[in-house]
Amino acid sequence: MKKSYRFNILPVILVFAFLALVVFLCAPAFAAEQQDASAQDQTAQPSCADSGGGEQTQKQVQAPVCAAPEKGICAGADASFFSKYVSRGVDMTDGPVFEPDAWISYKRFTATVWANVDLTDKNRKDGKFTEFDFTLDYSASVGKLGLSGGAIYYDFVSAPNTAEVYGAASYDMFLTPKLVVYYDCWQADGFYGVFSMGHAFCLPRPAKWLKPSLALFGQVSWGSKNYNSYNWGANHSTFTDAVFTAGLPTQVSGHFSVTPTISYSTVLDRTIRTKNHNNDNIIWGAVISASL
Repeated sequence: MKKSYRFNILPVILVFAFLALVVFLCAPAFAAEQQDASAQDQTAQPSCADSGGGEQTQKQVQAPVCAAPEKGICAGADASFFSKYVSRGVDMTDGPVFEPDAWISYKRFTATVWANVDLTDKNRKDGKFTEFDFTLDYSASVGKLGLSGGAIYYDFVSAPNTAEVYGAASYDMFLTPKLVVYYDCWQADGFYGVFSMGHAFCLPRPAKWLKPSLALFGQVSWGSKNYNSYNWGANHSTFTDAVFTAGLPTQVSGHFSVTPTISYSTVLDRTIRTKNHNNDNIIWGAVISASL
């Protein structure tokens, strides 16, 4: 007799209920914003509404925004501080972390180096690097369809290293639906997919040099049997985790921005919840970004 598996459906329902609520409450404001933009010249307005769809908590697969794309080549760096490090529903560091990254982009190619530094001694790694991620991304667009693909190499200090290839597709519309599919080709030999939706709404400026916005995102993820078996010992394909994120991206200048964020991450599958020591997490922090 084939054994059946169950996962907690409530968070999945909440994800889509949240997105439906965003549409219901914010669509009139979005329509009014579009009308205002067509009625008068607002060259600065789009800069606080181009955040696109949501991504994984803390780490993202996306091409960074160039301050001067006409130069062909640009670079930047981020300094992120979070209350804890949660990746794909897994509580990697139950304490404050510092997550720097640096990237360089030439035309459609972007290379990124990301790292995590524990700021607590709970894992006996206070002030030490615990992970390095190296990403090479290629992004293009066909009309309103955005496409990207690339590879990520994960260098873990206290765990086996692994690598993934991925492909992503998004559509430029309200809530910007996006699907990213990762394939772990090194260790798990399995797939992990993320479907996300979200939008950033421009807020009144407290000063001429500030461009704040409110970003609301939701995402739900799915893992294949091999992926779940390797990472959690769950021998079935299932929805694995969901994340809700709210942020306040604030453009200070054409080269500098600050983004306070708060996220709620939850593990969906009941079997995976028994393997994971902390299944429901609230993560808060801020990202300081600079580009050339």
